[in-house]
Amino acid sequence: MLSISFVDVLAQKSPQFSQYMEYQSAINPAAVGIDELMSVGGVYRLQWVGFDDAPKNLFFSLNYPFRIGDTKHGVGLIFSSDDIGLFKNQSVLLQYSYKFSLPKTKGELSLGLNVGFINQKFDKDGVDLTGGDGELMEGDEYHQSTDPFIEGFTAEEYSDVTFDASFGCMYRSENYYIGLSALHLNAPKIDMGSEKYMMYVPRTYHLLGGYTFKTHNPEWTVTPSAQFKTDFSTWQADVTGLLEYSKRIRGGISYRFGDSFIFLFGIDIIQGLRLGYSYDLPTSKMIRSGGSHEVSLRYCFKPQFAKKNKYKSERIL
Repeated sequence: MLSISFVDVLAQKSPQFSQYMEYQSAINPAAVGIDELMSVGGVYRLQWVGFDDAPKNLFFSLNYPFRIGDTKHGVGLIFSSDDIGLFKNQSVLLQYSYKFSLPKTKGELSLGLNVGFINQKFDKDGVDLTGGDGELMEGDEYHQSTDPFIEGFTAEEYSDVTFDASFGCMYRSENYYIGLSALHLNAPKIDMGSEKYMMYVPRTYHLLGGYTFKTHNPEWTVTPSAQFKTDFSTWQADVTGLLEYSKRIRGGISYRFGDSFIFLFGIDIIQGLRLGYSYDLPTSKMIRSGGSHEVSLRYCFKPQFAKKNKYKSERIL
């Protein structure tokens, strides 16, 4: 009775990453170029391995910091692609951030904006109403060849493109950071061919923060972090602890409330080139799957475009 009483059904549209602390700009545009490093990298995630048509996420980002006079700015580009069952979601977003120095706190406040497009595709031809044998299963009360939702599509693959915008702010000091962002501010609508089949991307809010503790041995640091996200109908939270050695090797564990324990490992292959891996061990009913795997690779460096020195000799002149 409860399930049939709802007219609109909303699903999670934003990709989920266990290594959120490494890709803060994915959930908060204010993080673009906040550490004044140019970075390029990506994440590939296989969720709930062993289940047919389980989510697969591909994410790529490029960040570039720059100055205009005494002001600091950052620009970025995000591309993401998510395959979930018969749906394929893709987005391309441009990012911009502006930074304010706060001398009294010795920190920096950053404001950021995302603008771009979301494209969703539905593979109608992939819908199976027969159980795989070409005919409706005997006694099946749920699958019908005259399903109005299926008949409503006129193409084998239907897609729609819509505008998307997000906003975020972040404060960062030497030892800690905290940020708040609102993704999908305009709550985009995806037209699937009829008002009856309109899909909505819900506005979601993310709270992100972390702190770096220095130990008696300067080679070791401890970095706890957390994120909380909600669309005010449901919520999810991650709490993470990372131990890092010599600013090169790191490992730790996360807990995603009601969902999984996450084991993380990372290493700097060379200076600036970071490789990361995480494994999600489900604690919910999804434990029947093989868990989730996530691999990330990112290269960070400080851009330097110094002018060539010109030497003059009075003897030559």
